[in-house]
Amino acid sequence: YTTKEFPEMYDHIKKVQKMIYPLKIDTMQFDYDYYFSEHIKTKGKNKGKKGYGWCDMTMRWCTGEKKSCIRKYMRNFKKEDIVNYQGIAYDERERTKKNKFLPYRVEYPLVDWGITEKEALEYCYSKGLDWGGLYEKFHRVSCWCCPLSRLGELETLYNDFPELWQKLEEMDKKSLRKFRRDYS
Repeated sequence: YTTKEFPEMYDHIKKVQKMIYPLKIDTMQFDYDYYFSEHIKTKGKNKGKKGYGWCDMTMRWCTGEKKSCIRKYMRNFKKEDIVNYQGIAYDERERTKKNKFLPYRVEYPLVDWGITEKEALEYCYSKGLDWGGLYEKFHRVSCWCCPLSRLGELETLYNDFPELWQKLEEMDKKSLRKFRRDYS
């Protein structure tokens, strides 16, 4: 994880861990704040500058760091022993094409079973999983400070999570570029 997930997401992970015991959930994390504002770039036109700042459609460094954490973790296992199950739903199956060159086996059970995102959420709700109400407020639940969020979701963040909005504003002061051009 990025350390920028909603607090409710950490509670959700604990709840799932209790449900699947004795199986164990391994979590990985990278220091988002470090890469956001402290990391010294060693290449390119911004060599020597600090931090990547906000992600955008052209530079999604945070996604790259998430994938890097997973790759590092996978090195602990033999490639032939790894099966990476991803929760990509049937109605977003085009996303599975992005992973066809991974060095280990990837499975998409929701795609294989024809389960849509809506059906998967309904099933999870029926089992008592509710993400602390996050999916009732947001279309997608990712990092709370994602500049790629819909404007309506940013309004929800502002209204319902003022402490996180305040942190976002503090981060904006440290960034190379503004959070978004279409917000105030």
